[in-house]
Amino acid sequence: MKTFFSTISIQTNPVSLEKVVVALLAVTENQVFFHYSKSKLNLLDKLAPSQIGIGTLAKKSIQQIKNSVNETNKALQKNQITIEFEKSIFSKEYFSYLNAYNNGILSFSEPASLPFNFTIEKFKSYFLHFVGEPFEVVEVKTQTFAQKIKPAFEKEGLEDKADLKFYFDPLHFLGVFKDTDVALITKNGDISAIQTLDFNLTEHSVVNNVYETQSIHAALQYFAKKTGVGVKPIQIVFEEPPLHTPAHNLFEITYSNLKANFEFITPDILEQQTEKIANSNNKKFTDYLAEIQY
Repeated sequence: MKTFFSTISIQTNPVSLEKVVVALLAVTENQVFFHYSKSKLNLLDKLAPSQIGIGTLAKKSIQQIKNSVNETNKALQKNQITIEFEKSIFSKEYFSYLNAYNNGILSFSEPASLPFNFTIEKFKSYFLHFVGEPFEVVEVKTQTFAQKIKPAFEKEGLEDKADLKFYFDPLHFLGVFKDTDVALITKNGDISAIQTLDFNLTEHSVVNNVYETQSIHAALQYFAKKTGVGVKPIQIVFEEPPLHTPAHNLFEITYSNLKANFEFITPDILEQQTEKIANSNNKKFTDYLAEIQY
């Protein structure tokens, strides 16, 4: 699905049907773009003196749209999903309905499709063209993958129950060919390990990380067989990259090749897992190695 957009106008003269375009909304499958002109909203009462309170009503309506946009974008980012248009208010059909039948203070233009991938820079350009004002988007500081998962590994008590960034020594663990680290490893009956994989890194870095994780898997399987303990599939923490990008293509290949032996989890699941470990009776993997003098 390509982007569609709709302008949002307010009628300032019911006789001449004169309208003022005050906002622009554009919808992609991964994000909803929305911005409005504060200066035009503030001038509405002067532009339409016969319509008492039009400025206040317009601001409330615009704020409702903004809240819906923010909630939708937050859910898309958190759950790593695309918009289900048949269930969403941000569907082209719904905006066509608003264009035809809406009798509220806001008027929506017939949604128009755009045959290319949309960006914030394109949205700025369209806003200038249709609303007639330039604007600077207040950039929301997005966290990197490493920043998002960092709190999960900093939970109180976690370091007492698990080794964080444990290095497998090739002299002691058959299957690894150099010192290779795993983000977390612990034992509670079976051995459990968590690895992180950031698909925002270069292809070379991602592939290297995949090979290292596969070598850790092999080392743990051999270790478990030799020592007679169980080992759970390594959990790989990831964030799915945007669709139709080289990073997403690499993710699909990686997932297809690893899903049989590994469990892929999101940062939210990681948060739950480390919380559970921090409050468990688990022991550190290094403590277990000391017990068996491995």
